Formats: sequence, structure tokens, C-alpha cells
Amino acid sequence: MNKRRFLSACGAFGGLVAAPAWALYDPPPDALLAAGVGAWRGTLTYRDYQNPDRMVTLATRVSGALISPDELALYYVYDDGPGKTVYSYERLRLDVAAKRLTSLSGVSKPGSTDYTVTLLEAGAQGAQLNYERRVDGGVDHFEWRLTPRTWLLTKREVRSGRDDVVRSRYEFTRDAG
Repeated sequence: MNKRRFLSACGAFGGLVAAPAWALYDPPPDALLAAGVGAWRGTLTYRDYQNPDRMVTLATRVSGALISPDELALYYVYDDGPGKTVYSYERLRLDVAAKRLTSLSGVSKPGSTDYTVTLLEAGAQGAQLNYERRVDGGVDHFEWRLTPRTWLLTKREVRSGRDDVVRSRYEFTRDAG
């Protein structure tokens, strides 16, 4: 192929993949969700469902990517013992005005859960998002803290007549890449 044909073909292809002019005016991503973009490595520690007095820890990786200004896609990989790897997918949509976080999770058994946002702060040093939902006569509280290098997510269950219980905790550091 001569040089002129090659450049013409590249130009035609570039026109197909270039963003339309109106896309240049899309809103910036939500700062809190943007902070979760990238590769993270750490652990999930959770209360064993068979023996609630026992805590289980799994090596975990998560990758986050924005799929719109208000939606973060998360892809989890858990090391669940010798030769056993577990995968999980989740999309989080944040509606700041409505104070709502919607979680769309799973592929084989998809589900959607809405949460009420109780705290949302984002700045140069990090971000915090607290949200909750009413369930089984109680409340599930979630606290999400992000800094440029760390990401912590804690789920606490509060049930009538019982002590506040930590159900699970993710602790990640950003992959150096």
C-alpha cells in the first residue's frame, strides 16, 4: 500500500473512532467514583456464614473503571483457597441529587439494590461515602473511604436488640502497576 492510501485509510478509521463534538461537553466524572478507577490489591475479611464467631480472610483484587460520569464498574477476583478462584462483578451508580447509590451486581444471578447516601465528601486527600439500607428489621451501614493509595469498605449490620456487628471489610492498596 502506498503512503497516500495508508494515510487516507488511517484518516477514515480515525473519523470512525473520534468522539463526536457534542461528547466534548459531557460532564466530568463524579470525584468519588473517579477515585476508585484503577487496579487494587488487598483482602476481604468477612464473618463466616457457617460459624458467625469466625472471621475469614481472602486475598482479593479489584479493578475499577468509569462507564459514565456517575457509574463505576468493579471487577473482583477472590483467591478462595487452593485452586479456587471466585469472580464478581458490580456496577455502582451514584445519584448525588437524590442521595441514592444503586448497586447492580452479578451476572449469573443479577440483582439491584438501592441505598440511601448519608455522607459524601471528596477532595484532593481522598473521599468518603457512607450509605445504608433497611433490611430484616434493622439497617446495613456501609462506610467507603478512598485515598490516592488506599480503599476501605466496611459493612456493619445493626439489628434490633443486638450489638452492632461488622459483617465484612475490604482493605485495598492501589497496584503500583
